[in-house]
Amino acid sequence: MKKTLVFSVALNGYQWRYRSLLDSHRRYAERNNYKYIAVTRPGLSILGMEIAWLKIRLIIEALHSGYDLILFLDADTLVTDHAPPLTTPLQSGKDIYAAKGFSGRFNSGVLLINQSPYAKQFFNDILAMATQPIPEEDDVGWGENGYLIHLAKHNSRFGELDIRWNNNKLKVLNDYIRHYSYGPLFLDYRLPFQDYLLGRTYHYALAFLKRVNRIFKCVQPPSRCEKTEFHEKLEQVTRSVLKSYPDFRCTASNFS
Repeated sequence: MKKTLVFSVALNGYQWRYRSLLDSHRRYAERNNYKYIAVTRPGLSILGMEIAWLKIRLIIEALHSGYDLILFLDADTLVTDHAPPLTTPLQSGKDIYAAKGFSGRFNSGVLLINQSPYAKQFFNDILAMATQPIPEEDDVGWGENGYLIHLAKHNSRFGELDIRWNNNKLKVLNDYIRHYSYGPLFLDYRLPFQDYLLGRTYHYALAFLKRVNRIFKCVQPPSRCEKTEFHEKLEQVTRSVLKSYPDFRCTASNFS
């Protein structure tokens, strides 16, 4: 049996805003006997929106730790009760998979990764490019998605998932994973008022933290930061996450 990891990253208030969606991730993993990790600590990160890069570091960590199959899910995705096992969409000769979103480009909100040297190299290449400019046609303005779009175009090991695995544009679709990202489906997600308030509390706390901690200067997209500064902050939060969630390091006991 493949050692399979499903994980999400929900910080800076997303752990409350999308709490019910994270529960759908956990239920999917339990149905299929996958290891599931919802990264909700540390609660705040000065990286702000650029915390999206944390998924890349954690994917690299999980690949080097020996997981055979990895599914990353954005916190704002709902996994439906009829989503099939992760072996279903695998294709011969492909190691990294994503679906195309409403923009017509690959969306990194759902990533399926098969253990291989090619996958390790792909995500290491993305991380190495974090502070470099990319063509405007690939850029999405923030985060790692534009870099994935750019590299996927030149990588024969990259496979395209059916839209049912990451649907962020069609309201009427018998999908496996519905993605409430900014776009056609964004307003369809209704969260409990209490969770909304908790999420906003984190939002304002982060804004305050950015103002009073002048030492943390790199809160812009990494292409506008000093390379060393951004990577140091990303490594700092990665170390904190790995300490809180040791299951990113695959061991036999993870699956006993």
